[in-house]
Amino acid sequence: MEWLRRLLLHNWWLKLLSLALAYALWAWVVPTESGPVEIGFSAPLELANVPRGLEVAGEIPARIHLHLRGSESRLRRLMPEEVGIVLDLRDARPGNHVFRLTPDQVEAPPGVAVVRITPEEVHLRLAPR
Repeated sequence: MEWLRRLLLHNWWLKLLSLALAYALWAWVVPTESGPVEIGFSAPLELANVPRGLEVAGEIPARIHLHLRGSESRLRRLMPEEVGIVLDLRDARPGNHVFRLTPDQVEAPPGVAVVRITPEEVHLRLAPR
């Protein structure tokens, strides 16, 4: 038992100093969580509530580019299936339409905010089936 006491208490101030230096080095090297960061993200466009008897004629943009803001750790863990844009066509009529995309239409996890959407508008032509 004496050998354990000597191991722990012999030159204790050097051991404490080395522990403090190791912690200072770790704190300097490991990045701390700075404020929010922004990333670019490509998300699918989903059309919801297409009225009966109508179909989308022409091209639909498959993906929309988003600028997202959040903590670095949250954005690093962000999975593609967690983000999407839902365009509600419930009250749409036949013809050419321009739909403005807003951050409210983006489905994103908590802690992730939408800064910008590109393109801001989607042009769709709805035709009777």
